[in-house]
Amino acid sequence: MRVIVVGGGIAGLGAAFRLREAGHEVVLIEKDETPGGRCRSVLWNGVWAVTGAFAFLGAETNLMDQARKLGIDAPAGLSDLTDAHQWNVWVKRREAVHFGAFDLMAAARHPFIPLSEKARLLATLPTLVRQTLAGDPRDITSSAAFDTVNACEYFRRYSPTFVDYFLEPCMGMFCGYGEDDFSLAWTAWSSSGKLSWGANHIWSFKERGAGRLTWELGRHFLNDAGTDYRLGEEVLAVRHGADGVEVDARRGERTETLRGDAVVMAVPGNRVAGLMPGLDAPRRAFFDTVDYAGHHIVYYVLDRPKGELLDTYVLPAADGFRRTGNLRFTDMGDGRTFAHSQWKDWGCRQHAGASVEELLDIAWSDVVEVLPQLSETVVLDRFVSLQPDAICKRPKGYIAGLAKFVALGPLDRVAFCGDYLSNSTVGQSHWSGLVAAEQLLART
Repeated sequence: MRVIVVGGGIAGLGAAFRLREAGHEVVLIEKDETPGGRCRSVLWNGVWAVTGAFAFLGAETNLMDQARKLGIDAPAGLSDLTDAHQWNVWVKRREAVHFGAFDLMAAARHPFIPLSEKARLLATLPTLVRQTLAGDPRDITSSAAFDTVNACEYFRRYSPTFVDYFLEPCMGMFCGYGEDDFSLAWTAWSSSGKLSWGANHIWSFKERGAGRLTWELGRHFLNDAGTDYRLGEEVLAVRHGADGVEVDARRGERTETLRGDAVVMAVPGNRVAGLMPGLDAPRRAFFDTVDYAGHHIVYYVLDRPKGELLDTYVLPAADGFRRTGNLRFTDMGDGRTFAHSQWKDWGCRQHAGASVEELLDIAWSDVVEVLPQLSETVVLDRFVSLQPDAICKRPKGYIAGLAKFVALGPLDRVAFCGDYLSNSTVGQSHWSGLVAAEQLLART
C-alpha cells in the first residue's frame, strides 16, 4: 500500500512511522522546511529554544516507546522537568502567589482560595472526578456529559477566585485560551484522568528539548528508502475515491499530482475542509467548527543575571493581562538571563496585522509593565515564534460535535489525525497518528 501523509507534525510523523513499521510505502509531505509542527526547537544564543511544546507527560508511554525505537531513550540524555514546572500567579499586580501542581484538587486545597469559596468548590469535585475517572483517558468523547457549559462559566458560580487566579491563568499559560475557549468536559477530562498534567512525571531531552523527538523522526525518514520525504511542499487539494487518492502539491513554481492507495490527513483541523473539496457535508460541518488559539512565544537574552526574578510569572486576565499570559526567566550562568513571554489568543488576534518588530516591541512593553525594574535592562537579542494556530479550542458543544463526527465511521481510503481529535499534548497528538495508521491497516 502507498499512503500519502499530509502534514509533518507529531501526528503525521507518528502515522508515517507506524505505516513504515508495517511495511507500507509512505509519501510524507510537510509545507515547512523542517518537520515537527508545534514540537520543534532551535539553537539560539547557545540555548535550545522550543517553538511550541516544551515537555512530555510520563504517562503518555507512546512517546517513550517512540524514543526507544529511534534509539534516543538513554537515561543520560533525558531531563526530569517535574520539579521545574512550578508556577507563580502575579495577583493584583503586586504579589506572586505560588500554586504548585496543575490540578483541581491542588487548587481547591490552596490557602489563597477563600474558605467560603473552597467549600463550594470542593463540593463540585466528587461528581467531576467520578465521571472523569470512569471515562477513557484516550477518548475525549467519554466526557461528553459535561459538554453543556464552559469551564470558567461553571466554576465561577462556586469560586470566582479559582477562575480568576487559577483556571484562566493556567489555561492561558499552557494553551493561550480565553474564558470561552474550553468546556467543563474538556477541563475535567484533561486534568483528572490518567494522562493529565496534574501530579504527573514531566520529561524532555537535554539536547534540543522537546524538539529532539521530531528532529530525530525527520532524520529517520530522510534516510529511509521506503519514504518519499518532501519538505517545503504545500498541499493544494486532496481527492479520494474508490480507486485511490490524489494529492496536488506545489513546491515553488512546480505543481504535481501524487497518487496513492490511501491518505492520512495530519494537518490542523481548521485546514482539512479547505483541502478536501469532495468531503461530505456532515464531516465538513464538523471541520468548520474547529478553531485554534494563537500562542506566540517571544524569546529574549537580557544583559543581566536573573537575580531576584522568579522563575515564572503567570498573568491573569482578571487583572488586565489579556495579551501576555506568562513570563519565564532562566539564569545562563554568565551574567545573562534567558527569558520568554507567551501570548494568549486574544493578543495574537488583536495584533494579527502587526510586523515582527512591532510584536517584539509590544511584547517587551508587557514584560516591563509587570517588572518595572527591567525597564533599563539591555535586551541583547530577541525573536518571536509566531503561532497563530497553536492549540485547538474546545468550547462547550465541541466534544458533542466530535462525538457525532466519530460516529460517522471511517471514510474510504482516508484517515484523520491531530490534536483536535483528542488533547493537544504531544503524546495525545502522536497517539492520534498511530490510531490513524492502525485504522488504515485494519481496512486493507
